[in-house]
Amino acid sequence: MILHKSIQSSRRFAANIHQALIALLLIVLTSLPTGAAAKCHASGPIQWYMHSNDKIEMVVTTDQEGCGHSFSRMLNGRELHRIVVMKQPSNGTLKQIGETTYYYIPKMNFLGKDNYVLYICGKELWGSGCARFNFAVTVE
Repeated sequence: MILHKSIQSSRRFAANIHQALIALLLIVLTSLPTGAAAKCHASGPIQWYMHSNDKIEMVVTTDQEGCGHSFSRMLNGRELHRIVVMKQPSNGTLKQIGETTYYYIPKMNFLGKDNYVLYICGKELWGSGCARFNFAVTVE
């Protein structure tokens, strides 16, 4: 009985830490502006899972400087194995910087809507799979 309660408590603690770290990642790591005047704002769900093949909708607002998105390779029991670009943007380019960072740069003078899709695959405490991230971008 005591062991069962300890396991439940540990799982709750891990879930709370997981939520806080993901929230921090979305706030800090999804914006990689190239200069002080760059505008890059991304929003989406705080929780997502690879083992259940989650489909995540990200809403991104940026300017001509573009916008970056970074994912931690190891985080609270989550281990990223690979990130695959499943759909390139139509009105810009998606550049990979390192293993887990991608930077969207719109075509010169483009203003409007664009989108691209990343699959993030790996292993979590509950199993393996790939989460599908759809980035809906508005260039202002």
